[in-house]
Amino acid sequence: MNDLNTKKLYEAFPALYGDHDKPMSQTCMCWGFECGDGWFDLIWNLSKDIEAEADKAGLDSGSDNWPLAEQVKEKFGSLRFYIANGSKAIYDLIQQAEAKSCCTCEDCGLPGTTKEGSWIHTTCDVCEVLRNS
Repeated sequence: MNDLNTKKLYEAFPALYGDHDKPMSQTCMCWGFECGDGWFDLIWNLSKDIEAEADKAGLDSGSDNWPLAEQVKEKFGSLRFYIANGSKAIYDLIQQAEAKSCCTCEDCGLPGTTKEGSWIHTTCDVCEVLRNS
């Protein structure tokens, strides 16, 4: 994900992504969002929903119980969102977002399909042509 979108997520959800500046010995968030910009809206909405669920549960964003993203990446053509302190409701939200990523172009955010090859990825037909040209 590009630097501008990364910065937007860090600024909008500072408690969820609070470990992003820690070393790799402590978190994989030090590598940022390891996916394309097409999933920005998906990750934004998931982040918003996770924080809303934490608020609903009465958690304090400064507490050790607040959900904390550990890694956000693409793997086998879909989003992987790893979190500490997740509840069943939060894990359900993550599962829904990961499922949506399988039909969302990682490059542009339009509807896409999973393509196999040397690297499994999810793209729309236009972005697939651009990747291969």
